[in-house]
Amino acid sequence: MVFALLAATSCSKFTDLDPTRFYGENVVWNGDEATLDQYVFGLYAAIRDKAEIFNSNMNSFTDAYSDLVKTSGWDQYGQGYNIAMLQESSFNSSNAGAFEIWSDSYTRIKRDNQFLRDAARFAGKYDPQFLKVRVAEARFMKAFSYYYLIRVYGGVILRGEGVDGPEQNDAPRASEADSWSYAIGNLKQAAADLPETWPASGYGRVTQSAAYGYMSRMALYKACALKNAGAPADSVKAAYQLAIDAADKVIEAESRGIVALSSNYADIFNTQTNKENILTVTFFGNADAKGLSDRSDTFLRPVGDGRFHGGTEVYGTFGPTNELVDSFEMSDGTPFDWTVHGTDPYTGREPRFYATVIYNGMPWEGREIRTYSLEGYEDADPADPASNYPWDHISVYQNQGSAGSTVTGYYMRKWITEGDNSWTVNGSSHFWIALRYGEVLLNKAEAQAQTGDIPGALLTLQRVRDRVGLPARPAANLEEFMQLLEHERVVELAGEGFRFWDLRRWRRAVDVLNGIQVHGCWITRAADGTLTYEQIPVDGGLPRIFQERYYAFAIPETERSTNKALNQENNPGW
Repeated sequence: MVFALLAATSCSKFTDLDPTRFYGENVVWNGDEATLDQYVFGLYAAIRDKAEIFNSNMNSFTDAYSDLVKTSGWDQYGQGYNIAMLQESSFNSSNAGAFEIWSDSYTRIKRDNQFLRDAARFAGKYDPQFLKVRVAEARFMKAFSYYYLIRVYGGVILRGEGVDGPEQNDAPRASEADSWSYAIGNLKQAAADLPETWPASGYGRVTQSAAYGYMSRMALYKACALKNAGAPADSVKAAYQLAIDAADKVIEAESRGIVALSSNYADIFNTQTNKENILTVTFFGNADAKGLSDRSDTFLRPVGDGRFHGGTEVYGTFGPTNELVDSFEMSDGTPFDWTVHGTDPYTGREPRFYATVIYNGMPWEGREIRTYSLEGYEDADPADPASNYPWDHISVYQNQGSAGSTVTGYYMRKWITEGDNSWTVNGSSHFWIALRYGEVLLNKAEAQAQTGDIPGALLTLQRVRDRVGLPARPAANLEEFMQLLEHERVVELAGEGFRFWDLRRWRRAVDVLNGIQVHGCWITRAADGTLTYEQIPVDGGLPRIFQERYYAFAIPETERSTNKALNQENNPGW
């Protein structure tokens, strides 16, 4: 047997079993609930594999495709972020390039459908309530896979109940809006039968709040798809109303103490069991001999940490850009401004800045972060604290190789456990957040504004700002509110995998990303300790590329060739 370990928010170890390869139905569906649970646990691998800090080289950290994060390597470690954003040839008419997930998604959907088919066939062997919940879990996982599929390709092929055979190979694509409706329909069915909470032994499995939270997210995508397709206003409004209604279900769970908005923003990422975290993935490192670890420490930690952790390799690949760092307000809610705050830029910022960004002068694991330039310190002794050696120094980005350290002057703090040394031997064990309550509130605020309720949207948005002590902001109309909402999603959800996809669904990615260069902060330290800060472009002189056709990437050539119902149909521009 082949075991692929998974855990979703606890020390429960969920095993990825593929019954089509290793088990006959007489084994999986033998009437033993524990055996069937192992099958269900395997379906959770869909969530694990979409954790953006997972896999050997963190090559799915999607904020690095946006204006918020810059990677320091060109083609190192299997990370193609810069290639994708700086070379037009990265995407073509044959597949979706870095975002290609067609085959993988349909493999998972087929597995979910197998379970749903067999659950009906063997229902008499199990307690009805037990089986009803497991069916709901499978429906959630099916909707989850469709979510990732639709946001890449737009309209997709909807594989319904049961398992398609060769005679069903040729099937047309549904529209994007209908595809979202189908995924949302599965979530509705799942939500009706999922429990509000699980006992400790099942902690981390999907709940009603998880289903409704994802529903609020997908409903926004559906509304945007309808709007972008020129659908009637009533149908667009209905989709936004669905996002509100789904978010309200999670808010009702808050009133029962099931979820909560954390009063401490940093604790969301430091404490997995924080009630704001509705659905997370647990990673264990290799210490338990199971091998399920992530690479967050290797790729996110400041490079100086290698010296202070026994010479362990640290790449410091992902650097927050000035576009992100400068978005964080001051603690009193005034905008950050280099002309006003430039002599001491990292003092007095709002709490989310300190939980998200590692910056020059920051206390870190008993030392001080030093990201200023290596110039003038080339011959200094790194072991001598008096030398002021810049362990974490900024480097010049070039469109080749790897800079070997930050190229923006910053490092990403989320997804690192400060003070943990076990990662050097066991691999990283920081958890990933698939869904949290703060996002659900932002989803509701956006939908409220889009349905004309600007006052209500401002109140919902303010809940997110209140918990970090920021004052209310006014908005007289939808355009002004959406500017506030976009800003809030940037600083609230930075590094969590939303920015690139938000810009696409809003159809703003061409305006925001195409033809621009992102920036970093080059810090120089004089002999007397004086620091000077210079804002520099960090894309190696190349403009970024985001074309109109990137709003829906190419359908794989293999699918278009073998599925006669598609008749070689591809997305516009491909």
